[in-house]
Amino acid sequence: TWESLAPNEYGFYANVNPKVDHPRWSQASERVIGAGGLLSVKRQPTLMFNGYEQEVAHLYKGLDLRINY
Repeated sequence: TWESLAPNEYGFYANVNPKVDHPRWSQASERVIGAGGLLSVKRQPTLMFNGYEQEVAHLYKGLDLRINY
């Protein structure tokens, strides 16, 4: 799996915290699936917890998502 092949590449919480970039790309924005074309990809700001912040933020309470990303 990716965890055993490249454990430093992508942390467990990386997908829920747009403020912490992946080592090779920014997570501040994401592609909009089905929007734009091959040469004009539409992007939008990435929302915290993939847009479910109100529903799931309590699950991460007290956890430093910058260190534990």
